[in-house]
Amino acid sequence: MNINKNALDFTVAGAIPPDSTELIKQITSEIESDIKTLEHALEHGSMTKAGWRLLAAFYLGTKRESDFNSLKQQYEDNFDAPIFAELQQDQSSRKTFRIVFEIPQKIIHNSLPDITAVCKACVTPTGALIDFSSVRGADKSGLKTLTQFLSQLPHDHTRPETPGLSRFISKLEKMADSKEGTEEIWSLLFEYQRFCNDTHTFDELSIKYAIRFGISPPVW
Repeated sequence: MNINKNALDFTVAGAIPPDSTELIKQITSEIESDIKTLEHALEHGSMTKAGWRLLAAFYLGTKRESDFNSLKQQYEDNFDAPIFAELQQDQSSRKTFRIVFEIPQKIIHNSLPDITAVCKACVTPTGALIDFSSVRGADKSGLKTLTQFLSQLPHDHTRPETPGLSRFISKLEKMADSKEGTEEIWSLLFEYQRFCNDTHTFDELSIKYAIRFGISPPVW
């Protein structure tokens, strides 16, 4: 980035205050430019592993969760490893201290943890972790059950960690655009975006839904 270093040193005379609107705009513009450069490198197969991780960090920092999830899945498919190995290790260590709820390989009716117990765990000092790492699929009733389950989880700072859920959702996103894209899958995708507080991806999903089904999409 070509940010003025003096502007970031608030101890020198004439430095721009930390809340400067112009500085934030400049940084944002630089980040967007860097994102496009990295996306171009990825598209043309000239991306290093460090570049993958940098692009992933930019996506997270700019709240582009859908793009991050897609990139994360691409990285794991290409390198057979998590994109942030350090983060994966950190999550494993936190798992020891958090109240953990394991989700089975196939989600069916009544296969999810008791929602009351999960919500109580979320507000404890250590919080809750719902482990979706083993999930490989769900039947029709399981999709409905998971949708209702997510709708009852807290969306604020007490929201539980959900390792493995984004990977499962990414697979469902691919199915949604095919002939396998049932109403149950779409309902779950909408509820997941509410759970993530991702209004941008929710709106994009709404447009796809309206085009596919010819009816008004669910509301936020």
